[in-house]
Parts: sequence; C-alpha cells; structure tokens
Amino acid sequence: MKTDKKYWVWLSLILGAGAKTDEIFAAYKTPLEIYEDTEKGRMATGVFTRGQQERFSSVKIGDAEKIIAVCEKNGWEIVTPDDKTYPAGLRRINDMPVVLYVNGDLSCLWNKVNIGVVGTRNPGTESIRVTHDICTDISAAGAVIVSGGAKGIDGAAHESALYAGGKTVCVLGCGLGTRYLVENEPLRREISKNGAVITEYPPFTPASAYTFPRRNRIISGISHAVLVVEAGEKSGSLITADCAMSQRRAVFAVPGSVMTSAYTGANRLLSRGAKAAICAADVLGAFSDIYPERLHMELIGTIKYGEKIKETPSGLDPDMEKVYNCLGNNPVHFDDIVAKTELSAAKAVTAIMQLELSDLITETESKMYILK
Repeated sequence: MKTDKKYWVWLSLILGAGAKTDEIFAAYKTPLEIYEDTEKGRMATGVFTRGQQERFSSVKIGDAEKIIAVCEKNGWEIVTPDDKTYPAGLRRINDMPVVLYVNGDLSCLWNKVNIGVVGTRNPGTESIRVTHDICTDISAAGAVIVSGGAKGIDGAAHESALYAGGKTVCVLGCGLGTRYLVENEPLRREISKNGAVITEYPPFTPASAYTFPRRNRIISGISHAVLVVEAGEKSGSLITADCAMSQRRAVFAVPGSVMTSAYTGANRLLSRGAKAAICAADVLGAFSDIYPERLHMELIGTIKYGEKIKETPSGLDPDMEKVYNCLGNNPVHFDDIVAKTELSAAKAVTAIMQLELSDLITETESKMYILK
C-alpha cells in the first residue's frame, strides 16, 4: 500500500539529504509509521541523529503540504520509493533518497543503459572535444547520459546527448527553482524537455559546498557506469567515482598527460582499477553483451557533434543573420559576437535587440546571449 506523498516529503525534511535511510527503514516500514510513533519510541530505535530528533518537533506535516503545493504550481513531480518511476538503480544503493523532485520525465531511464559523465568545470579544449565525441556516440547508441548540469564537462555531456537527439538526466545539488548557474538555465530547460532535471533537495534550496558531494551518489546510483573526463587531484568528480566504486558500478576514465595536474585524478583512477576509455565503444562494449536489446552499437559514429546544419530563420536582415549564426547552445559574450561578426558595436546591439524581439535569442546574464 502506497504512503501518501506528504509523509515522504515530511520525512525528507526531518532527515535532510544523504541521511542513513538504510538504518531507518530497517526499523520502520513506512514514513507513516515514523510519523505516528512517539518521541520516546523514535528515540528508542537509535536510528535518528540528535538533529533529526530535534526536527521532529519543529517540522510539521503542513510544511510538506506547502512544498507539494509549490511543486504542483510549477509542474514539478515528486517521486518517492513508492512510485514505479523511482529509478531502479537508487533502490540498490546505500541510503537511497526518500524523495526526488523532478522537472521532466524520469521514465526516460527505463530499460536503458545509463552512463554518468563527470569532470572538471574548467576543462581544456581537447577534453571538451573528447566529451562531445564520446557522449554523442553514447547517445546515438541509445544510452542515457547522466550528469550534474555544471559548467565544463557536465554541460558538454548534456549538450552532446541533446545534439544526438538522445535523453539526458541532470542531478542538481540544489533545489528546483533556485537561481543557480543562470547561464546554464537554457540548457536545463532543454534537458527537462528531453529527459529530466532532478534533485533530492526541496524547491528553492540554495547550492552550497555541502550539497554537491551528497548528490554525487545519485549520479552514480542512477548509472550503470561512470565516465570521468579530466579530473585534477582534488576534483569533485572523484567523489562521484568513489561513490560508483562503492556501489559496484563500472568506472571509466579518459587518460591524460602525466605532465599536467589537470589529469592527475583521472590517471590515479586508472591506477586504482578504473578502465581506460577513449571512445564510446570502450564504455558501452560490456553492456552491449548484457543488454543487446538496449543498445545500437552500429549507430556509433553516425552523428558528429557540430556537423549538423543550423537552419537560419527566414526574414532576417544581413546583420541579424550574422549574429544568429554565431550563436548556439552555449552563451556568447557581446564582445565575442562583435569579433566574430565583424559588425560595429552599434550594429551588433541593433541586431541583438531585433533577434530578442523576434524571440530567437535570449540574454542569460549581462551581455551573454544564447539561441532559444
């Protein structure tokens, strides 16, 4: 029998992200049992921390109902372990999240091979190219790309999946509706239309240094394997790789030069038993034998990132056309638009204003523009 979602949401507010849910659900069958238990009874189990015990008296069921109302208003779904759309991989990890807030459709993960892709937020040009090449092929073969929606490798991985017409899932380290990484908001919108943006944090929870490490177990938990591209010695992507190893997921890393610290973390993963990957087949090979019906290996190489012809809308004057053609899925600064189009600043401003009025481009932040 399914438990009313408000009790799952209430429990998530009590426990906080990354809680020791295994111990809790060894003591209780449902959140409703926890809600109906006495303070003395909950203390007797020994499964709740002091902070959680204190929150039992301050967090009310009405708080959960308000969150449910916010989600309904914004079209966000609340997924709990009671729901069939709850990712199967998360049911098999330690301390699964009790609630996922979803913008999009999590069913894109069903009967698919899901590949987590993580790496530095400040990658070199070569690492971006490698990510585009590998992830475009992974998507073309029918696998789902899972990443964290950040700049750098995360963004390149998501973009590649969308470019190939595939599905992708973004796991946030903050709540839905939060003004986080505003320049990537257009990308997250596209992900929600072609997969899902998910988080275990309640709506509008701000990002912090503590929220991202906790969400990494979800990236790896959803995935059959994790690929690391360019990670330094202290890269946060190594936390995801460690989670994957502890969850018995396959871990792959793109080898890099031993002469630069940018690849120290990825290279050390290889020395710890991760498998080297220089192409999509390296990552998908083992899974094509296990799940032959889920993958189309023959489609690897059929789509090359950046080679699709972008159709220019009709009716644009020459200046508008120049500006439109120098924009894409990544924000471009006004100064770069002027440099690429060789227009004067005044003409570029006029063309940008006309394109915005035509609803063809949008400003993501001060003087940064992107195609709609």
